[in-house]
Amino acid sequence: MKKFGLCLLVLCLLFLAGCGPQGVSQPKASGENYAVINDDRGKAVTLPQKPQRVVVLSTSLLNFADALDGNLVGRAAIKSEDAALPEKYKDVPDVGPVYSISLEKVTALQPDVVIGSTDHHEKLAAQLEDSGIPVILLRTKTYDDVKRNLDVMGKVYGKEKEAAAVDEKLDTEIKAITDAVPKEGQRIAIIHATPSAVALELPTSIAGGIADLLHLQNIAAAPAGSENNRIPYSMESLVEANPDVIFLTSMGSSDKIEKRIKSDIEGNPAWASLQAVRSGRFYILPERYFLLNPGLDYPKAVGYMANLVYPGVVSHE
Repeated sequence: MKKFGLCLLVLCLLFLAGCGPQGVSQPKASGENYAVINDDRGKAVTLPQKPQRVVVLSTSLLNFADALDGNLVGRAAIKSEDAALPEKYKDVPDVGPVYSISLEKVTALQPDVVIGSTDHHEKLAAQLEDSGIPVILLRTKTYDDVKRNLDVMGKVYGKEKEAAAVDEKLDTEIKAITDAVPKEGQRIAIIHATPSAVALELPTSIAGGIADLLHLQNIAAAPAGSENNRIPYSMESLVEANPDVIFLTSMGSSDKIEKRIKSDIEGNPAWASLQAVRSGRFYILPERYFLLNPGLDYPKAVGYMANLVYPGVVSHE
């Protein structure tokens, strides 16, 4: 009789367990977190639960979230004329421009995680973390950075397979371009101009990284241990290196930039001696690809530069 009663109790417990809600995840074991992500500060950022309220502080990172159909409760304001805001985020509240994010606006959104840039948001990150808000800071310069940022977004949104599929598509498109250009590339210089200063871009810059993918030889080399993207410009060193191609990147008033460059060219006879100038191979690079990180448009940026150096070698938009 006791055995019969014990069996009946077990059957009842099994029946009740089978009547529970289907597809509902069980509570996590005590101390278990949703994810731990190492950001580009080298900091391990713990996400206790899957984020539902995500804020992105960098315009260059918005497309990564958009590619994974990720929802946002806040985003950086778009100020650059050459940057596009994904349609999905048109009505998402902005928290100020990348260089001047409002701490009050961010905290008012009660985010589960904030994703920003190592270049602009380290001080803000410390303030948010003091309030108990997890912050992931990412670097966005090279193509490897683009792939890593996409992978991080995949972890945040729980869409790692989707992120891997986008990674593979980018790799395929870029390989098709880099396979189509010579392995021993031409010698290039990338000049960065503002209304008040001129510098040479290093391979660590966005434009320099794209040139590196195309096997182009940058005359400006990064000093050992330097994390800078540019070095001071010198007409003497440019004449001595005598590159085959010169690219120009600029941020600011295009009219003022063009006036400055024109003045430098007309006022310095050394320009006329440069191989790139004599052959008409002096090109202005668009801001949307070469100053703002192109993100998921990286293949378009690589194709754009490839066609300037090797006209018609690949198709581009």
